[in-house]
Amino acid sequence: MSFLRAFQQTGYDLFAQGMNNTHSGNLSMRNNRMMTITRSGSMLHRLEFDDLIETLIKGEDSQTARVSREIPVHRSIYNHTNANAIAHSHPPHIIALSLLTDCIIPIDAEGAYFFGRGINVTRVNNPIASEEVGEKILAELEKYPLAIVKGHGVFATGKDLEECLHWTSSLEHSAKIILLNNQFAINSNLT
Repeated sequence: MSFLRAFQQTGYDLFAQGMNNTHSGNLSMRNNRMMTITRSGSMLHRLEFDDLIETLIKGEDSQTARVSREIPVHRSIYNHTNANAIAHSHPPHIIALSLLTDCIIPIDAEGAYFFGRGINVTRVNNPIASEEVGEKILAELEKYPLAIVKGHGVFATGKDLEECLHWTSSLEHSAKIILLNNQFAINSNLT
């Protein structure tokens, strides 16, 4: 798969699965001391070559002002992990659960297989585009390939963008099952 095509397919899939709205989320891939990251305000489901910006992982350069405002988080992840790709999205079921619990523990078999011990929800004062997020999610990324920020969304890591999508969609599926199970349990108690 071509470089641009990888960004396009992942961006489209995140939107089509309802994990981003038209102008939310961001994607990046590491390339030695550089990263390619989506442009600020880009529509991930309609990415073109001009929406991909190459910039330094450490330090500012002439392109930094054009990139996603989540660059502090991407930089922190690349500087402290072996991730080669990052997908940041806003899966609604994960976000809903992050407002209700401090740890999302899947109850379905596949989710338990991938995230058996549960993924802690990271609480921060400033959940959007902050260095605080970049610092605090590192502990979760040591255990699992993704981290949840309370009320904001997920930062998934992987060897490529497809793997990031896999982790995100797997946890979103498990979150949906948890919420459906809770809803059915409440409804069955009312009858």
